[in-house]
This record gives sequence, C-alpha cells and structure tokens, in this order.
Amino acid sequence: SPVSALLSGALLAVSFYAILRFFEVTERAVGPTFPRVVMITFGLLSLLLAALVLGVQRDLKRLFAYSSVEHMGIIAIGTGFGAPIALAGVLLHVLAHAAAKGTAFFGAGTVLRKFKTKDIARVRGAIGALPVSGPLLVAAVLGLAAMPPGGLFRSEFLIVWGGLQDPADVVVIVLVALVTLASAGLAYHVTATMLGPRARSMERSEVSWWMAASMGIGLAALVVLGIHPPAPLLHVVAAAANQLEVHA
Repeated sequence: SPVSALLSGALLAVSFYAILRFFEVTERAVGPTFPRVVMITFGLLSLLLAALVLGVQRDLKRLFAYSSVEHMGIIAIGTGFGAPIALAGVLLHVLAHAAAKGTAFFGAGTVLRKFKTKDIARVRGAIGALPVSGPLLVAAVLGLAAMPPGGLFRSEFLIVWGGLQDPADVVVIVLVALVTLASAGLAYHVTATMLGPRARSMERSEVSWWMAASMGIGLAALVVLGIHPPAPLLHVVAAAANQLEVHA
C-alpha cells in the first residue's frame, strides 16, 4: 500500500511534469492548437476509460488505480484548456490528488490486512470493523469524488471555470458528465464495501494505528488545499500557471 500511494501520488506527478515540458516545447514550435487538441483528446479518452471500468471493477486497489486514470485525464484536459485559471486548477489538482489517493491506498491496505482479500464482493461492513480507518477511507473516497471541502473540489471547479472562459463548452459538458459517471461508480463500490453490518466473527479493531495516522494526515492536507491553501503555495501555483499559459 505505501508503494501504491507513492506511485499514485509522486510518480504520476513527475510523469505529468515531463509531459508539461514537452507541451511547452510543442506549443512554441508549432503553435498552441495542436498540443491543446492532443491533451484534450487523450484526457477525454482517459476519462471515458475510467468511467466505464470503475463501474465494473471488482478489485479494491485496482478501483483506486483506475480512479488515478480518471484524474490524470482531468489534468490533461485542464492543461489543454490553456486558460491561467484552468492551469492553476491543474497544478492544485496534482497536489490534491496525491493527498486523496495516498489516503485511499492506505485505506485499501488496511482493508486488505483486515479481510485478507481485495475482492470488493467479499468485503462488507468495513466501516464497522475498522472504527477509525474505515470512516477515513470513506472520507478519502468522497474527496476523490470532488466533494467539498476537499482540494479536488476546488481544483476541478477552477478547471471547469477555465474551460468556460476558453471557451470550450462542449468539452466542459463532456468532462462534467464523465467525471460524474466515474465518481458514481467509485462511490457505489466503496459504499457496498464499507457500509452494512460486519460479520460477527470480525473483530472491531484497527490493524495498524500508523496506517490510520497516515490517513488522517493525508485527509488534513486535502481539506487544507480545499479550504485555505497556504499563500506561498498559491503564489507558486499562480506563477507556474502564467508560465504555462497557452498563447493563441
């Protein structure tokens, strides 16, 4: 689970940084239209894949992995919009996604150690069996679904706002529809896993308080990014967004 959290949070961010560098070079070499179309197209395809797979996924950790595909699609689309407000949302989204997804993978690891399986159909009543990490995992999933006051709500709002300023109304409509579908699939499976009565043979206890503490730290960071990000961070995000702005 710590490796999954690292891959989803740090490695995806580093990979996307490489894409951003090529995006800048391409924009200056051939103009903004081609790189924007490429980013939006691959972003929509990633969102479509995630929205379709999340609804039928049966492995808990793969569920969160395909959620990462969804969020990388959102980031690509926001980059393709090119407006400074959308790019600021993209950069904030990278940070908020790392906080939420790291928390979710720690929660998935806790469920795996408790129930000895990742099969969603065989996990029931986890919120009762895990008194602390269970509710924290539900909160992390709500954060991944961009529910306020999480940072992903703030970042996705900025991305949509930037798309409407571009304007790219059709892309924004498709973006919102696919994000809603993906979030519904994620919420459905996690609700089925976490809620309901636990088996009588299942002891109500935590498997690791270190895991629960890590989840608490991740959720706290997610809420801070959603309610009141630190001023120095906002300054850096604004400066980076201006640097990345697509000039038509």
